[in-house]
Amino acid sequence: MIVFCIIFTILFIISVLFLLLCLSDLEIEINKFLFDSTCKKGGKLKDYLIYIRLKLFDNITWLKIKIDSKKIMKIRDSKIFKNKILAKLKEENSIKNLILKNKKDIINFNNLKELNIKIKQLELKMKLSALETIITSLSVAIISSLISIIVARTAKRNNLNKYHYIITPIYENKPILKIKLNCIIDVKIVHIMNIIYILVRKRSVLDDERTPNRGTYVCSND
Repeated sequence: MIVFCIIFTILFIISVLFLLLCLSDLEIEINKFLFDSTCKKGGKLKDYLIYIRLKLFDNITWLKIKIDSKKIMKIRDSKIFKNKILAKLKEENSIKNLILKNKKDIINFNNLKELNIKIKQLELKMKLSALETIITSLSVAIISSLISIIVARTAKRNNLNKYHYIITPIYENKPILKIKLNCIIDVKIVHIMNIIYILVRKRSVLDDERTPNRGTYVCSND
């Protein structure tokens, strides 16, 4: 009876967590992100602050993770990361190979569209130089157009005053990129789960189609 109660409790907790995930939004807030390519190596990326939240009904935060440059440095310099995680990643290329095999599906526009990503806030200041004046001007025009399209498709109509971006050309004889960014991105967990399911199903179908072909090819050489 005790074992049954324990199993039931575990299953109940898992079910509740799964339901919470399905009803939740993943919100990523990036604050004080500063990048300057003119700085020396190691100082190009300035201090930054990232909040990762799981929000229920877009109002109730039930999980919050704070990430800053100091935490990243501590994790990167820790013995566990160097001796175990980093070593394991070097040995196992399965994740890398999986991403490379599915990169077309991962960046597929339809899949990205299905995610229904929402940008709740955007404050972007960018300065760039691409050596030649014509290329710099063209780059600024293209980037500005792309950002306009993205904001038009992902912005919340009732908060249009929260979207500001300025792309400024720098006409110098060297490549320069300076970025100052504050933004909040929101996506529903259920949409992420749906895309993962589609990618996994598509991969399994492709693997099933390849298996008989391999067998026929092998037999033809005998």
